[in-house]
Amino acid sequence: MYETVGIMDIGSNSIRLVIYEFTTNGEYRVIQECKESARLSAKIGPEGRMEREAIAGIAPILRQFRQVCEVFNATRIRATATAAIRNAANTEEIISWIAEETGLELEVLSGEEEGTMGFLGVANTMNVLDGILIDIGGGSTEITLFSRRERLQTVSFPFGAVNMNSRFGTNSEQDSWDDTRIEALQAVVRSALAEHPWITENLGLPFVGLGGTARTLAKISQKQRNYSLPILHHYEMSVEEINEMYQRLPKMSYSQRKKIAGLSKDRADIIVSGLIILYTIFSAAKGASFMISGAGLRDGLFHQMRNPQQPLVADPLDASIQNALASSSPARKEHLDRVLSHTRQLCRLLQVDNLPSDERILRTAAMLYKSGATLNYYQYSQHSAYHIMRGGLGGLSHRETVLAAALADYHPKLRTEQLLDNHRDIVRHTDTAWVHRTGSLLQLAIALDCSESGTIQQMEASLQEQTLHLALLCKGTPVLELNELENKAKDVQKVWNLQITWSVQSVSNS
Repeated sequence: MYETVGIMDIGSNSIRLVIYEFTTNGEYRVIQECKESARLSAKIGPEGRMEREAIAGIAPILRQFRQVCEVFNATRIRATATAAIRNAANTEEIISWIAEETGLELEVLSGEEEGTMGFLGVANTMNVLDGILIDIGGGSTEITLFSRRERLQTVSFPFGAVNMNSRFGTNSEQDSWDDTRIEALQAVVRSALAEHPWITENLGLPFVGLGGTARTLAKISQKQRNYSLPILHHYEMSVEEINEMYQRLPKMSYSQRKKIAGLSKDRADIIVSGLIILYTIFSAAKGASFMISGAGLRDGLFHQMRNPQQPLVADPLDASIQNALASSSPARKEHLDRVLSHTRQLCRLLQVDNLPSDERILRTAAMLYKSGATLNYYQYSQHSAYHIMRGGLGGLSHRETVLAAALADYHPKLRTEQLLDNHRDIVRHTDTAWVHRTGSLLQLAIALDCSESGTIQQMEASLQEQTLHLALLCKGTPVLELNELENKAKDVQKVWNLQITWSVQSVSNS
């Protein structure tokens, strides 16, 4: 049974709608997303008010968003607003105008609520235990300190990329940011940081970036590096790269920035103010690295709606795998569990899983190796690899994602080498041998239940000198499995320099 809900986010720079579909078991997916630029934080008057003309300007967007929700049969709509409306002098009046114009009941989030929802979106989709979350919006910046996936502190500052660009930037296409403008904006940020010393007392943590500034910097970085996996979620930037962008972008004119690959024209004016805010905070806290999250506020709002009592998932990767299985795998769950169990046993015996991340990579590949069959059964392993790399899995780094895809589509010759070669900027040279060793064992485990019937009920593997022996306890005669086992055993023998033998014992049906 599915339920559909719509989440509207009226931000300081843009207005977004995301429609989610989810089951009673908790699996979910995004089925529609719409976005429109608004720049509301630039429409605050000198007395701090937002006039009705500004609301009348966004009302058609909100009415169409509501219409989209109705078309998708959304049973609930959650319309939220952040800094631009929250910080306006006439917030209650704005809420009333929006209700009159659109029929929507607007929920204005506090700064702490906005930061908390952003953290929830990140914690449910990334394998990051400790760090500092920074969400630079159009009219505010939220900073959250977290440890062991628990939020410790959150603060919301009333400055963002749009309102700081309006205050310190230049409207000229030819002018760049001079040192005076940069230092004036940095002074505002440093003054705010001084009131919250916990930010600069927790040094050397990874930063996780949300919002348009973070995503835009990542797009620029990927274009500069000719990065082989154009996925923003969990993309990592180094300290040196942040420093280089800070030194370069403010010195460029607006007309020059518009030509930067990866930088959209509607962000060319505000990217510098957002970057200065990020750099100032990142440097003050001596950030160790900068990771991008594609999930954030709207995802957190959804998780709070989906499960108000327990919005934080136990394991981001497990939740992501279950989402993928619910919508894209014709394989039976019992079969996938057997494949994973057999592969784990073989890996433990041969001591192949000696890195902490190996278990997560293996789990992903074993559970999703057949997910591509939804698209085309006869080439499902190649489609499965694409699905793993581009399907939006949470909880894996980009390297782990590529390796999981290589395992799912393991082929001892051409295809595996091609996939790894295409992503040499992400994987390590030592990963090639690991993929062949682990991939051959995964294929062997798949062979032991290739009919998905569970005819081989139990496998016990033992290793003596250079011989791997499989004792198979079967219910019936596993004709298909034994034929496939003979084929896949050749690859294992070659990769591991082992002899493989097996014995079959039948059990009665009683």
